[in-house]
Amino acid sequence: MRYIGIESRWGVVVGREVMTALRALLVVLVAGGLVAQAWFFPGLAGELAEAYPELAWLRWPILGAVVVIIVGVQVAVVALWRLLSMVDSDSVFSPDAFKWVNVVIGAAILDTALVLGIWALLSFGARANPPGLMLAELALVVCGAVFALLMAVMKGLLRKASMLTVELSEVI
Repeated sequence: MRYIGIESRWGVVVGREVMTALRALLVVLVAGGLVAQAWFFPGLAGELAEAYPELAWLRWPILGAVVVIIVGVQVAVVALWRLLSMVDSDSVFSPDAFKWVNVVIGAAILDTALVLGIWALLSFGARANPPGLMLAELALVVCGAVFALLMAVMKGLLRKASMLTVELSEVI
């Protein structure tokens, strides 16, 4: 059975099936984000404002933050798509890749800070943060911080690989 993948100077890097599956999942993620932005979270915010009129003032600030968080994820997906295209064209070790990695890191930091802000507002400002939601918010903060730090490490690995690629190109 022949392995069909993305070829580079150093052989097969990533299988086409993996790249296709990843791109399909990224499309699903963006589509789900659009549905959540346009329908799910606005509807949920309205229902919660009606059910808890004493907290209705939180409807628009929280909804705005959630929409910005989803936009941050969508921006990161676009950057990841661009990085995948660079892998396809065997140009992922170019300086252009670093700006896209920086976009992913920036989006992760922004989203993590916004979730932390929502947690603080609900916990201390409104004093209306049920335990399940509070734990979910804190889990998102930890996961966001881990992801941002992991991407920073990956950026360092990309930098090292880029330097080694340049050195190898000079030798060959």
